[in-house]
Amino acid sequence: MSHQLAARIAGFLFLISTSSYMYADSILSPLLRLPDFLNQAAQNQSTLALAALLEFINCAAVVGISIVIYPIIKRYSERVAIGYIAGRVIEAAMLISGAVMLMTFGAMGEKLAASSVMHSEQLYIMGSALKTERYFSFLMGMIALAIFGFLLNITLFKYRLVPRVLAGLGLLGYVMLLLKVLFDFFDVSVGGAWMYIPGGLFEFLLPLWLIFKGFDLSAEPQAGTSGK
Repeated sequence: MSHQLAARIAGFLFLISTSSYMYADSILSPLLRLPDFLNQAAQNQSTLALAALLEFINCAAVVGISIVIYPIIKRYSERVAIGYIAGRVIEAAMLISGAVMLMTFGAMGEKLAASSVMHSEQLYIMGSALKTERYFSFLMGMIALAIFGFLLNITLFKYRLVPRVLAGLGLLGYVMLLLKVLFDFFDVSVGGAWMYIPGGLFEFLLPLWLIFKGFDLSAEPQAGTSGK
């Protein structure tokens, strides 16, 4: 596979990843925020199934990105290339566990319809606990993405594989993402949803650049960097 083709595939995978996860979140959030979310889950199992499928597509895409660009990044830093794959695999594993929980909500909702009042309360307690677990699985996945995405962008910036303005936006975006996730993880009320904007903008602009321009491989790797 040529490096230009690899860059284009990675760009399309970025867009598939972002669009599939955003659409899944847009149809899930209104449902899961309702007080009777288990009842709603039972009545909207097709929506849950679609969201779970979209989240699986996202997970497959993010791992695919890291595999496709591995030979390119390896030229400049083998450790970063391997680390990026590891980070994306961790992210995917965390998000897939959350996708599986969606189908559990549907099954719990069905049981809820035939349950006593006391049993219903227990099911909602369990459902709320699973929602919390799903949320923290998401945060753990984002921590892996932020750390290894930052390391990737150091390589992109250092060797000018993409314009430094774009790589710099990636560095800022992943730092902001890590801070936002850590604040949420420890329940610290600092910042807001705006902290996701730089990273989101980067993950929209980078794939467009890769599709139409690709990586600039004119810079020669420094001696011995392939193992660093």
